[in-house]
Amino acid sequence: MPSSPDRLGGRLPLLRPADLDEEQQQVHDVLTRIVVPEAAAGGFTARLADGRFIGPFNALLRAPRIALGLGAWTGRITEAGLAEDVRQAVILTVGSAWQAAYEIDAHVAAARAAGLPETAITALVDGTAPIGLSADADAAHRLTTSLLTGRGVPDELYAEAIGRFGEPGVVAILCLIGQYQTISSILVCFRVPVPPSSRSSASSVEQRPGLG
Repeated sequence: MPSSPDRLGGRLPLLRPADLDEEQQQVHDVLTRIVVPEAAAGGFTARLADGRFIGPFNALLRAPRIALGLGAWTGRITEAGLAEDVRQAVILTVGSAWQAAYEIDAHVAAARAAGLPETAITALVDGTAPIGLSADADAAHRLTTSLLTGRGVPDELYAEAIGRFGEPGVVAILCLIGQYQTISSILVCFRVPVPPSSRSSASSVEQRPGLG
């Protein structure tokens, strides 16, 4: 685990607010308004006391127009109305498949708040079959796993997903998977670590092979 805040960007130096250009500052302001309160409520760290963002946000500041577009897209996904336990089961399934430590750490607390049992959260983080999820969350997890590991969806699972979520809901789940695959690829490529201040028990995931 990194001992210095300067290492929290992984392969990327953390950007100081004073060094941002106008477009980057716009993204910084949006992140401050939206992500910082979410992080405080969720029990994870997104921004340091000196204003520098960590996690995927430090990388996204380097492509401000993409960051703003991604933010608009993810906002629409959130507005699609998926139940929170379904959302968190999907997000942890994706994070586990990518071994994206920061993502997992940030969403373990959210999964607890959404009512996922501790044993199910542990299984999702470990990449094993969870027990105790709601029927909808379990179906969303299996759909996500099938896509990530098998690159396909069997007819029976497809019919179940359509029956539970409807066509718009399945599209929302697929977009949620895509959202967090993008975030995971950023975290893994730039070797973004979990901050030492993390309060989540998932911080041990940082030491898994492949995270660097």
